[in-house]
Amino acid sequence: MNSYRFRFNNSRKTSTILFWFFTTLLTVSLTTTVLLAHSHPLFPAWLLLISLPLMFMAIYRLFKVASERQSAEIVSLNKEGFTSSCFGSVLFSEIHAIRVPVREIGLLGGLQPDYYKKTDADIPYLEFSITTRDGKMLKWILNEWGGLYNSKEDFSIFFNFLTALTDQLYQLYHANEPHKSYLKILDEKGSWEKRG
Repeated sequence: MNSYRFRFNNSRKTSTILFWFFTTLLTVSLTTTVLLAHSHPLFPAWLLLISLPLMFMAIYRLFKVASERQSAEIVSLNKEGFTSSCFGSVLFSEIHAIRVPVREIGLLGGLQPDYYKKTDADIPYLEFSITTRDGKMLKWILNEWGGLYNSKEDFSIFFNFLTALTDQLYQLYHANEPHKSYLKILDEKGSWEKRG
């Protein structure tokens, strides 16, 4: 039984993050206005006593909510399937589809980090998903070269898990067939669906 430990972006609380982001913008601009126009009768000093704590609270909540998007995952792979600390147990027979952004992964021939350094393009956050027979979706979002929610080592460990998982599925369902484009079972678009 192999275990893989990594951190990833769980993509939760997006609306809450947006709320605190715009609240932070509003309170910072209000506090700045009050500080710059402190002698103006339209902006009394007591307004600063309200806006300054609100600004600090909004900044604190923004960072707190943003940090809650990071999850720590421990995946244990065995002969029948895998167990995830975030998503529970999944048998190989329950896996219906896998989606991997293969064209964006540098390890699979995608764009390298030098490209992103030389251009204004943002380094992509890669979304990996596994759909089970009952419609449950397991989703991990990682940055290949490290970012706010995971490191390069986290991505490397996740990629090792993904490689071991696709090897197991290849042995179960495609042992007598030639390898596909990526990770033995994925097509050119990074998809795999269980036949039948």
